[in-house]
Amino acid sequence: MKALKITFNNTFRQHYALFYLALFCIVLAVVRTKLTSSHYLFLIWNLFLAYIPMMISASMLNNIQLIEKKNYFYPLLFFWLLFLPNAPYLITDFIHLNNKTANGAPVWYDILTIISFATSGILAGLASMKQIFTILSLKYNPLLAWFCIAASCFLSGFGIYLGRFLRFNSWDIISNPFELLISILKSLTESTALGVTMGFGCFLLLLFHFYTSNND
Repeated sequence: MKALKITFNNTFRQHYALFYLALFCIVLAVVRTKLTSSHYLFLIWNLFLAYIPMMISASMLNNIQLIEKKNYFYPLLFFWLLFLPNAPYLITDFIHLNNKTANGAPVWYDILTIISFATSGILAGLASMKQIFTILSLKYNPLLAWFCIAASCFLSGFGIYLGRFLRFNSWDIISNPFELLISILKSLTESTALGVTMGFGCFLLLLFHFYTSNND
């Protein structure tokens, strides 16, 4: 498991870069709030949720015991998958550009703000997926790791549908499990759910392939 320590050290600078990018996003949202009558502060909360998977995967890389012990590893992997859709979910916040910006914020500023948050969320998600891929490759084998990552991409696509269209949150699996389950079963036959799942799933998988091929 020494390779995991090496991986953690190699990605430490990347975490700093993502932290600075998050600060830039927060500044953009706060400035907008100060200068206009409306705000995008909800993006800060969305970004925090998007960074949770990376916090989980980085913690696992930094603590070998979390990987070696099944009673730690599988629950953490479950929660990582549960929060992973929050990373690409920020892309869908472009829907707010449909609203007129008569409150004083120029359109270019809103575009810059949302694309900054979306980029930050996507990069954090990809970094986290790469870390989980490394863990699974070393713990099991690369083929299984690729299968798990591919599955997580399409599950994230479905999670985006649940969040954007049905307005569920990650914690609804605990606070509102029965309504969530019923909505999931109903959505299995809906074309929108299938389209969002496949579309975003393929998009994430292609991004991950590009990301890993340029970070090996």
